[in-house]
Amino acid sequence: MSASREKKNRQELAAQGYVDPKKIREAEEKAAAKKSKIIYGIIAAVFVIVAVASWVISSGVLERNAKAISIDGEEFTAAEMSYYYNAAYNNVANSQYGSYMGLNTSAPLDSQVVNETAKMFLGLETEEEMTWHEYFLDAAKDNMVQIGRLYDAAIDAGEDPNDAHVIEEIDATVELIGQYASQSGMSTKEYLRAVYGKNMTVDLFRQIVSKIHVASHFESEYVASLTYDEAAMEKYYSEHKSDFDVAAYESLHFGGTPEVKEDAEGNTIEATDAEKAAAKEAAAADAAAALERVQAGEKLEDVAKDYESASYTNTESGTNTGSDTMNWVFDAARVDGDATVISGDPAATVVVFHNVGRQEYNTIDVRHILVQVNTTGLDTEAETYEADKQALWDEAKAEAEQILADWKAGEATEESFGEMAAELSDDGADHGLYENVYKGQMVEAFEDWCFDSARAVGDTGIVETPYGYHVMYFVGQNAPYWQTLVENAMVNEDYAAWIDGLTADAEVVELSGIKHVG
Repeated sequence: MSASREKKNRQELAAQGYVDPKKIREAEEKAAAKKSKIIYGIIAAVFVIVAVASWVISSGVLERNAKAISIDGEEFTAAEMSYYYNAAYNNVANSQYGSYMGLNTSAPLDSQVVNETAKMFLGLETEEEMTWHEYFLDAAKDNMVQIGRLYDAAIDAGEDPNDAHVIEEIDATVELIGQYASQSGMSTKEYLRAVYGKNMTVDLFRQIVSKIHVASHFESEYVASLTYDEAAMEKYYSEHKSDFDVAAYESLHFGGTPEVKEDAEGNTIEATDAEKAAAKEAAAADAAAALERVQAGEKLEDVAKDYESASYTNTESGTNTGSDTMNWVFDAARVDGDATVISGDPAATVVVFHNVGRQEYNTIDVRHILVQVNTTGLDTEAETYEADKQALWDEAKAEAEQILADWKAGEATEESFGEMAAELSDDGADHGLYENVYKGQMVEAFEDWCFDSARAVGDTGIVETPYGYHVMYFVGQNAPYWQTLVENAMVNEDYAAWIDGLTADAEVVELSGIKHVG
């Protein structure tokens, strides 16, 4: 039978409902194979989806890319906001006043309330209860708005975010982070996640830091442009005298509390009401007697020697804190030698007034090269500890003397001193320069050298302080201290107004991704 005939017969049989068994088997096998491929394909796809989902969840991609906040219509991710949140957290947690602010770094932040002391340190004027989590969220929002507006203003002013200097600073920042990471036994990525949140990446960190650098440079340029002549500062001072005037006065404080007593076992015995009343009366009587002697012509410092339990203080530049004592001292009617007793409960204080006015002494500019003495690597329990410590101090002193000798052997100019400071000093000041140094700012020995009445421009020397040895170069006197204070106040006031003008109308909206922040 020909092939064409066979085909025709199959077609006729098929039309009549007949199906070749062989073809049925072939069709069934093909269908089964196709079904099997589909089933296995679906199973494989499910495993892929599960694997991808697991990776997405564990990698933080969902959290990192979730939109947490919108500022003027521009959306920012949870990872971006977490940078600012954690920066605010680290600022408080690492503050020297952190313990006073009551932040418990081991407890959930949304379960801790910001205490009144913390509000004072942070400048929060609200009386409403606020958790630390709420505070850090608000701080992150404020900083994001400020950085964003400053950045936009900088770009409008022609700043180039791709400027070689900006890129160089960013590279230096990332390199520094890498050094911190290495010291902590981490990779840069791990360190960034530990400091700025689990969703931080190196690339995102660079983007954020780039924006901050541009904004900060623009901000610094604005602040540097704020200058005021002497007439403007005089006018501002006359309008805000109480903010800048300081008082010179003496005080002798009588506590008015009973002597602390202990029982045989060393436990403190609570004073009786009669004992407390007697101590208060004694304080008042002693204060009255001391005042009478002062008014008769004796010096309060000499009178104080007859009262071992009283506390004598000579204050040269007290500020008006609003206390009863300071309100009396700053009363416009005061004249030199006025004396009184300020009664408290249970204390009594004799106060002698001398003068009130602004601080006219000149601030000074000075450069220094610090040769630091670091004894942290020494074993304090070792028998040779004292000798080893002295050896470090001797070595530092010799190094300081050599630095000064090398400077004198060279150009011996302020500029050359600054170059040596930039290269050799263990202090972070720019080329070792401190400007407008005021009394009470530096450690005593450093300050005594600077404010020596015989000090002249170009003087050098070596000063020992608890930090090590300082090779000193006296640049000269600068503005009177009251002018420095007034200028700083004027700059702060104008800067605050400028920032408020930049950020006041910002529209901030929280988005669903904010739950991933903090």
